[in-house]
Amino acid sequence: MNKIELVSEERQKILENPDLILLDKELLLALLKNSDFPDEENLVDIRNVFLKKLGEKVEKLKNTNSQIIQHAYENQLGISKIHKCCLETIETKDINAFFKFLYLKAAEILRVDFIKIVLSDNTFSNTNIENCIFKSDEEITIFARKVGITKGKTVRLKSVINDTKSEDERIITRQESTKSEAIISLLVNNNVEGLVFFESAEKSTFSVDQSTDYLEFFAQVISKHLQSLLNR
Repeated sequence: MNKIELVSEERQKILENPDLILLDKELLLALLKNSDFPDEENLVDIRNVFLKKLGEKVEKLKNTNSQIIQHAYENQLGISKIHKCCLETIETKDINAFFKFLYLKAAEILRVDFIKIVLSDNTFSNTNIENCIFKSDEEITIFARKVGITKGKTVRLKSVINDTKSEDERIITRQESTKSEAIISLLVNNNVEGLVFFESAEKSTFSVDQSTDYLEFFAQVISKHLQSLLNR
């Protein structure tokens, strides 16, 4: 049996930082051979330390992979929800049905707590739309500019936990339970003629560090369909 003799300082250094060996493939493989470490003379079997450390790394990697899979699954569910909303949107046959779907069914599909819709009192003056808030074109334009919505950036996500703006600086009155929101613009002939607010009681539902690709796709679909309904 071959012995590997380590002075106490070397052994202590390795025991305190097993990564010195774990990160060196050749050393690790050599140390894991059965003949490398005897159990005599009260020597510490460093393999046990390595294997324990390696087990911790494997467990951490497993947890990380589980989180990645979970996020991918949740992301896939998000795509599915958006696609379902898009398909049901284009099935609506008139303006009232369109906004009724957004106000009621879309909230259920997307699993948000509240949906509020603000519309131009000029563009939609001749329609009888329920559950919508009517504002002037100027008010909508000013608000959209404040929150950073443009023709090229049709969606804004935000946390509202620490939002101290007064009600008159907003365009709607939020629910007290709202912790985060998504603001989606309705474009008609490239002009912002309305806004849809998705409110959530969960602060993690919408945040500025999330991608808006899918919601922007949804915004394009509902804007194009709305424009087609108005042109009928």
